[in-house]
Amino acid sequence: MKEDLEQKIIYSDFKKALTIINENRENYFGVERNDLDIMKTKILTEFGLYDEAFKLSQNLITNPKITEEQKLKIHVERALIFEINDNSESCLLELGKAETIFFKHPEFKFKNYTNFLIRKSSYYRVNGFSKKAYAVALQAKKYADSVNDKVNMPVVELILGLGNRKRDSDSELRHYNRALYLYKKLNHYEAISSMYNNLSYYYFSRDEYKIADVYIDSAIVISSKSNVLNYKADVFKMKSKILEKQNKPDSALFYYKIASDLYKKYNSEQRDLKVREIEIEYDFEKEKSEKHLLEKDIRTTKILNTTLFILILVLGFFTWQIKKNKKKIERQKKKILQNNITLKANVEEKQFLVQELNHRVKNNLAVILSLIDFQKYQAKNKNYKTVFDDLHQRIKTITIAHEFYSYSVNHNDNDLIDVQNYINKIIESHQKSSLRTFEYINDSELIYLNVDKILSLGLLINELVTNSIKHAKPCNNLLVLQIELRKTDNSKIELNYRDNGTVFNIEKKNNSLGLLIIEGMVKQLKGERTREKSNYKIVFPNVRA
Repeated sequence: MKEDLEQKIIYSDFKKALTIINENRENYFGVERNDLDIMKTKILTEFGLYDEAFKLSQNLITNPKITEEQKLKIHVERALIFEINDNSESCLLELGKAETIFFKHPEFKFKNYTNFLIRKSSYYRVNGFSKKAYAVALQAKKYADSVNDKVNMPVVELILGLGNRKRDSDSELRHYNRALYLYKKLNHYEAISSMYNNLSYYYFSRDEYKIADVYIDSAIVISSKSNVLNYKADVFKMKSKILEKQNKPDSALFYYKIASDLYKKYNSEQRDLKVREIEIEYDFEKEKSEKHLLEKDIRTTKILNTTLFILILVLGFFTWQIKKNKKKIERQKKKILQNNITLKANVEEKQFLVQELNHRVKNNLAVILSLIDFQKYQAKNKNYKTVFDDLHQRIKTITIAHEFYSYSVNHNDNDLIDVQNYINKIIESHQKSSLRTFEYINDSELIYLNVDKILSLGLLINELVTNSIKHAKPCNNLLVLQIELRKTDNSKIELNYRDNGTVFNIEKKNNSLGLLIIEGMVKQLKGERTREKSNYKIVFPNVRA
């Protein structure tokens, strides 16, 4: 059964594998049950049930019957869970524990080392260490070749392609095609569909929409053989994006709706699986409680027999009483110890959930931006498109702030953000999205503000930049923005903003949304503003509150 389950997991048949495990788990004990739970952790992670996967991995790690090789596998799987949920510190810690086991037991490498190197390369790539990620990926390829690891080799080719995304376009494409070839040899339909999707994105990102469309159509054909709903949804979503770029809004909307329906089915499937896992956990606790009651009844019977004997021997009674008190104290100690373990697990779980929440907030902001863009393309009125562009930029300003800041269980309102970098990101976002070419000079001092102040300041600067792009009329036709932020001697911060235009129209419409936002943000900062021609001067207290 173990080999059959491993094959189902390799070929992404996660639903059947999970059903088999749940139906047969109670028939196995010790090491064999641990093997099933390790595979179940991997499946729950693939389904996006990170809370359940994390709980199960916690039970495995604390299980005294777990073997060293099983520990190795669960550390690698936990590294993936932490990576997905943006907990890079915990991810690296799990990889370090796995590496220690490899050092002590090199015999474990044959079946496990390629997958470990893939996880390590992925950690470096996600956290911005592209050179290290690529070097580890090459090491994984070399090792996979040496042991003829056919299962992990296409994954290695994929991460090598991702490693070349900004380095060498031809190498990136070559590795993608190699991964596709290897997956075809394995008849891995889910992976083949996913690779066609990756190749489509490769050409899509280079504006070669016709070639991208050919690959995505191949992915759609193959996806009919797939049972993994989120993989299929990604394919149809890519098709919608390509059609949108080809100015085929009706067709794009058609495929977008298919993708949306698949995502809904996937989310429904997740909920059903989550409910099932809760039911399984409930049944387990119920069985455990019944067993505990039976053991309690047995203990009670023994106590009654002992009591009868103590009635005859008074001395024995006092001896029994002392032993009884001693046992009670020991049970209380064990209970306190168990409570401490439970509290620690709860804290770790809450930290995990907060990180998941932060991750989802960022994802939701990204979805909002995508919906605004989609709605903009649907609008026919030019003024509406401008309104959507302005709204997109305001939400983008908030999104950038969230990229600089992450919440945690030990939340500290005094966590600070570099103002200069934040302003640069806002203006660069305008440069990417605006049809008007302009330059900027950011002469800001090194100043850090908390998230509340940085958001107000960011929205204020966003409105000023938007106004300059719309209305400024420089003499030499090249628009130049200049921002200066400095600390004053009286514990205040002074912002000077100007452009080289001869007209500055922001106050012509006293009821305009831009002006209302500027006034509102100045008030939020508890500051004051003055304007002379195209120069804005805003002064506000430098207080972390």
